Amino acid sequence: MIVDKKPDTSDPPPYTSESDGAGPSTSTATSTSPPDIARCNLLCVERSNEKINGSYIVDPSINIPEQFLQPLREDEVADDGRRANLRLVTTHSRIDADVWVLDKSDAKVQTPNRLAFQSTHGAVDIRLHDLGRKAPCNITVRNTHGSTTVQLPRDYVGKVTIHYKHGSVSALSPRMAMLSDVNGERKCFVGDLRSIGNDEWHGSSVDITSQHGKIKVTFAGDPVETKNTSSSGGVWSWLSGSRTPGSSSASSTTVTSTAGTPEK
Repeated sequence: MIVDKKPDTSDPPPYTSESDGAGPSTSTATSTSPPDIARCNLLCVERSNEKINGSYIVDPSINIPEQFLQPLREDEVADDGRRANLRLVTTHSRIDADVWVLDKSDAKVQTPNRLAFQSTHGAVDIRLHDLGRKAPCNITVRNTHGSTTVQLPRDYVGKVTIHYKHGSVSALSPRMAMLSDVNGERKCFVGDLRSIGNDEWHGSSVDITSQHGKIKVTFAGDPVETKNTSSSGGVWSWLSGSRTPGSSSASSTTVTSTAGTPEK
């Protein structure tokens, strides 16, 4: 189940701080409690000319009978018929989603959870607030024409692979160690590199692909990014004291939180 968001002017839910030692940062670890909405699992949402905008709480312990599910997609067939726990696909619009993944507490063997997001012509803005603690989570994000922003939980540990062709990649967070950057493919790791070991990595992974658009990866609780759009100095002039907020009525300032606020 989902809760579609209607355009409003409300602020995003508050963050609560916890200590975190997963890497250098200018702020403490943060997380957002999930809203009080119905849980979902094996959910597939596909739209052609309408944006996907909502909050999703994925509970892998929920069993959904096959008769209620869509036919397997190609990538799921190739993955031994293992469905994505959440799949959001749109063709001519954007995706703007907040996602939480719960732990499957009763399972003796924790199989990896899967999240998949795809847009052909539109921006993709995904805020992953919590991916659980017991099972790895494999996330794929595909975008052809549009910007892509993925916010990871503060405690995320795992691979991050970025594929870009005719777009660009924003400066990487200091929490991400770059392993390689060759021919439009960047391989990074978040966490202690020694935890990878000598064998193949079986933990969480994020795979982002964009053909024509900017890619940005952030972490929950990152400092607020302030963008100055005026020639008179904007908010930076206010902060430095070189001018007062009322000194120019023509100035325009846009403030964007990397925690992610749905498009109004």
